[in-house]
Amino acid sequence: MSYRRKWITMFIVILGFVMFIPVAQAERQYVEFILCGASTWNVVESSLELGIGSYDAKCIIQSTHESGLFDNWTVHLIGVEKWMGIDGTWNTLSKRTAPDGDFIIWESYGDSEHGSTFKPIYGTGKWKGVKGELKIKQLRTGKPNIRFTDQFCEEHIGWIELPE
Repeated sequence: MSYRRKWITMFIVILGFVMFIPVAQAERQYVEFILCGASTWNVVESSLELGIGSYDAKCIIQSTHESGLFDNWTVHLIGVEKWMGIDGTWNTLSKRTAPDGDFIIWESYGDSEHGSTFKPIYGTGKWKGVKGELKIKQLRTGKPNIRFTDQFCEEHIGWIELPE
């Protein structure tokens, strides 16, 4: 009987310690910013029935959230698009660089029905292991002043999570 009591007591003590060990949890942060930039297009085919091409964009971010997260980050984005009439699909990869030099690589996919969704696939420095998702809303586009260029501003809203 005494042997059993010792095991029960030891189990209760260990359980008590385990209950008070702090568990590191990633903190999800709300993200909201405006991204403006200019892109250059490489057109493969351009007709009313079919449009195929790639683009290379350079952008800057202005945070619209009180946290200021991503403010003054720069962006280099490359992508491909395919349009069949008014229905389009696209895929992009972008490198978003912080003022301190750390960066996040984002991958996106989208179509003309659902818009774009960005997800991080790689990060450096404090952004290593980052998770998140951004949805895009086109705010404005300018009339191109040079053929096969585009100027634009987008609103990005979503969340980001850093591992502890």
